[in-house]
Amino acid sequence: MKMSVPSLFVCILSFILMNSCSKKNDEVVDVQFICTVDYVEFTSDASANVKFDVIVDGISDSFIAKHSYATQNSNYLIGDNIVNIYNFIQNENEASFDFEYGLNLGAFCAELFPKIPTHEHNPFAAVAIKDFNGKNLGKWKIKKKTKLKSIDKQ
Repeated sequence: MKMSVPSLFVCILSFILMNSCSKKNDEVVDVQFICTVDYVEFTSDASANVKFDVIVDGISDSFIAKHSYATQNSNYLIGDNIVNIYNFIQNENEASFDFEYGLNLGAFCAELFPKIPTHEHNPFAAVAIKDFNGKNLGKWKIKKKTKLKSIDKQ
C-alpha cells in the first residue's frame, strides 16, 4: 500500500504528538529538598539544640532538634545517633569541629516530612562563632562549612 506524502506527514506528526504527551504524563517531578545546619547550642551539661534550616519545594522552615548529649574527649554525640560533633576545638569565641549527620537523622526527618525525597547528609568541617544571646553554655553559629569525605573520630 502506497501512502501519499501528506498522509505520511500526518502519521509521523500523530506519532510524535502521542509520544510527547505520554512522556509528559509519565514524568516524575523532583522535589527540591535542602537541609542545612544553622547552629549547635549546648543548653546544659546534658542537653543540646541543633537548628536545621530546610527548604522543600521553595518553602523554607526551621526545626530545632532538642536532645541529650554525651561527651567523649572533644567529641559530642547528640541524641540517639542524630548528630555527632568531632574534634571540637574552642579558641576564645570561635570554634572548629567536624559535623556528622547521625544514622538516625533520617528517621527524625521522616517524622517532619511525610513524603521526604531521597537525599544525602554529607559531613562537613565547620567554623563557628559563639553567640552570646540567651542563657546557655554555648551557642555556636556556623559561619563556614567545608565538605568532608569522611571524619577522623579521634
